Amino acid sequence: MLRNQDMLTVLIRLFLGYIFFSAGICKLTHGEFGQLIGPPWLEEALAKHGLGLFAQVVAISQVICGMLLLSQRFSLLGAVMLVPMNVSILAVTVSMNWTGTPYLNAIFLGLNLTLLGLEHKKFRFMFYQNNPCNITPAPTDHIGQNTYSWLGLGFAMATMVLAYVNITLTNMAALLAFAAFAATILRSGLFNKLDTILILLPFVAMLAVTFAHIHATFLSAFLAIIIAEALLLVWRVYLVSRRTGTVGALDTAALQPEL
Repeated sequence: MLRNQDMLTVLIRLFLGYIFFSAGICKLTHGEFGQLIGPPWLEEALAKHGLGLFAQVVAISQVICGMLLLSQRFSLLGAVMLVPMNVSILAVTVSMNWTGTPYLNAIFLGLNLTLLGLEHKKFRFMFYQNNPCNITPAPTDHIGQNTYSWLGLGFAMATMVLAYVNITLTNMAALLAFAAFAATILRSGLFNKLDTILILLPFVAMLAVTFAHIHATFLSAFLAIIIAEALLLVWRVYLVSRRTGTVGALDTAALQPEL
């Protein structure tokens, strides 16, 4: 079983990846693609001030950061790229006195920084240039090193292109991207049954949000999934802590001298 911090790393990648990927596609489709944050009318609002192209750049940047995080292979690059975007969005929402939104964006920024903190060892070379920095690969670094990651990135790019063409084709490409990203994680062979469920539930939630326009029950299903994910995650933390405590006790007993 993976350490809790490794599992947390993967889940944060998935959460932030979908949040920003879907937000970008939603903007490109002018609100037709399901997502959790907004605003889908950003381009229309900025176009009044001659900043329509800037809005397009923001949307495309969100898609790119999101798909890099979802790919796992390039998740660290996506996390680094996401920091200035999160800071900029937070600054805009605070300066415009939006109600509640700054707090939500602060959470996203906090998760973004947490993700980088969990992988801080990969940045040691920046602070110790004159010393060799040997980086031991984390278990999560092996995730995404397969064909499915590339397929997911390809379908994600297709989703972005098709957003300018047809919403049905956009949804189909997004569905294939999510399936490929799910496969790249599960095919890594690092997860037991409980972890597999914890990985699959976020992808089911992605589908529920993306296709929420089909029926209102999809949103109810999304809330149920979030609750189930939280309960299972708490149970996993308990199991890992209990196993760690048991192993520690056995090691201590093994070191005791015989009487």
